[in-house]
Amino acid sequence: MPKILIIEDEKIFIEMFGDRLKVAGFEVSSAENGAWGLKEALKGDFDIFIIDMMMPAMTGEEVIAELKLNDKTKNIPIIVLSASVDEEAQRRVEKMGVHSFFLKTRITPGDLAKKALDLIK
Repeated sequence: MPKILIIEDEKIFIEMFGDRLKVAGFEVSSAENGAWGLKEALKGDFDIFIIDMMMPAMTGEEVIAELKLNDKTKNIPIIVLSASVDEEAQRRVEKMGVHSFFLKTRITPGDLAKKALDLIK
């Protein structure tokens, strides 16, 4: 069973996306701020990360930068979720090598699960 880590500070999104990812066959873990998420990412054995851009303790961009510097996590696919589009921040994280960038309000849980499945094939 593929393992996914959702790093997101809003419980409603963790539940909404996490429930659908479980139905799609993922083992889902979550962290509710960037610093906790980074700690979980580095100690876990995940197949994919879903990361929110704006969070307390560390931003999504800071988490992604740390993940890309670590040999254990640098090649794990990353999907970024954001509540709003800061195009400059989007360009920066895309240059870091994230695989997809979505607005939270414009992606359905089913579409997110499909994208995650596509990335681990």
